[in-house]
Amino acid sequence: MLADDIRIVLFDAVGTVLAPQPSIAQTYVDIGSRYIDGLEQEEVLIRFKQVFSRVFSAENSRMPVTEESTLAAWVQVVEGTFPEFKAAGGELFQELWDYFASSEAWRVYDDVKDCFTRLSSRGFQLGIASNFDRRLEGIVQRDSILSQVQHVFHSAQLGWSKPARGFCDGITERLAVPAEQIVLIGDRLDNDIQPALEAGWQGIWIDRTSTGEDAIATELANVSRIVTLDDLC
Repeated sequence: MLADDIRIVLFDAVGTVLAPQPSIAQTYVDIGSRYIDGLEQEEVLIRFKQVFSRVFSAENSRMPVTEESTLAAWVQVVEGTFPEFKAAGGELFQELWDYFASSEAWRVYDDVKDCFTRLSSRGFQLGIASNFDRRLEGIVQRDSILSQVQHVFHSAQLGWSKPARGFCDGITERLAVPAEQIVLIGDRLDNDIQPALEAGWQGIWIDRTSTGEDAIATELANVSRIVTLDDLC
């Protein structure tokens, strides 16, 4: 599965090695209900998806990213999810921001531990590369499994978000190795695999829901696909 010249194995974060617990919609409802009466999870989820896709669109990813711009973008998401609450960008936002900075907000997929152990025993360097911010660093450091990685990269650190070319190129420059020695495992073809391939990396798509088998068999036949990290190692 891994090309012979690969030295560094990078993993996307959310959807690849991490999953929110409970779901993002449930968390928004749980925390939002402390400030707003009568919230319904389905409505909150619809609003969240709409505003998230607008704020973090592929078009917007062409713009440089900083910690400040990331914070402002998430304020927009929270305000758009709770438009009836005028103070959504204040205490409600801060509580959500802090919660998703905590280890309690995330669970590590069951197949990650053994995969990391096997790859490390074979001499690969491991890393996480995500459209996140500095909160990711703390999440990784506090987790006994994720803290095994040697590298943590996120958008606010690199100045660009995937799929912008600057994201992968910035990592290649920091690692100081040829691009062909890097592989990215990610759960999104558009936001993970395509940028990796364009940067000269190897890309491996983890299709945890097994929804893409037909697509792989047709127009995506040249993309490596796995359904669990056990298939990688």
